[in-house]
Amino acid sequence: MIKKLVNKSFFNIIILIFIYILVIGDSATNPPIYNMLRGPLGKTQYKPKFSGHDTFPFRYAWLPKLVNYLEDGKAKIIKESEKERLQTITDFGVGLNMVKSIKHWSIATKVCDKNFNLTNFGKQLFSKKKSFDPYLERAETLWLLHWMISSDETLTTWYYIFNYHQSIIINKESLINDIINVGKFSKWKGLSPNTIKRDIDCFIRTYTFSQKKGEITEDSIECPLSELGLINLTYTKGEFEIQRGPKLTLSDQIFEFALNDYWSKQKNQIITFEKLMYDYSSPGKVFQLDEKSMEGFLDRLERDGKNFIFNKGPGGLKQITKVNKISENQLLKNCYKKVA
Repeated sequence: MIKKLVNKSFFNIIILIFIYILVIGDSATNPPIYNMLRGPLGKTQYKPKFSGHDTFPFRYAWLPKLVNYLEDGKAKIIKESEKERLQTITDFGVGLNMVKSIKHWSIATKVCDKNFNLTNFGKQLFSKKKSFDPYLERAETLWLLHWMISSDETLTTWYYIFNYHQSIIINKESLINDIINVGKFSKWKGLSPNTIKRDIDCFIRTYTFSQKKGEITEDSIECPLSELGLINLTYTKGEFEIQRGPKLTLSDQIFEFALNDYWSKQKNQIITFEKLMYDYSSPGKVFQLDEKSMEGFLDRLERDGKNFIFNKGPGGLKQITKVNKISENQLLKNCYKKVA
């Protein structure tokens, strides 16, 4: 009897080892993230984008200047910048490649549409007539611009890092390989490692300070979004760290704007806490919040009680309910109200 049990146990162990080898072998050649890629990047019709910025992050003056340019009725000139190169180079005071980059970032940040029609968002932020931040000086504007860029799946590298990348450490070489493997699995066309590398370099320069001889000066700030502190340098060459957790300059009003924008793309009136934390394009992902920080934002919205209710049910179930429709205009005004 004992002998039979020993033989049976031994046989079961052999079977388990065999299954384990099969599973590990399969995951080594096809990592789970590629086999189970969901969300926008996993859709068959998805078209990746790794260019348009001409390797330049946007500068402080670019977006306000572009908005003012369009307000002056010069949309046709900027649309045809290739033909009108001398005019646009003179008007913006930069080279043609930078003009292309200005066009790219104005669309990516949603200050204008693809036909260079000014959006309400762009006018409210940067209009020379009356706007909240005509010279791009406020942290609120930086968070709004970051939200617009990184919640948009069409900007592949930005979207992948903030919505898909699991580790807080970004290794440039590993990231290039990850994106290439995702692209192969999803059958993206025209993948070029060099193009992806340039896009990643631009991403890193968008969110980090450049250093010369270890010092950070005014010239180190290549892009305003580096002030957000979302990505930091590490001591290892080619590695950067995502700052996941509380965000000291992210106000409740900016969070509510993002929450409402995210909600506008959902079908349900009630959303779970987990979805708000971990869903693609969610505030939890795009702002890289931890659960404690997220709960803090929702608790304060609940106390305000005007637009959202945060319910904490039995068994740890947490849900958020939207109770009022809110206009983007009003939410933007709230973002720039002085808090006593």
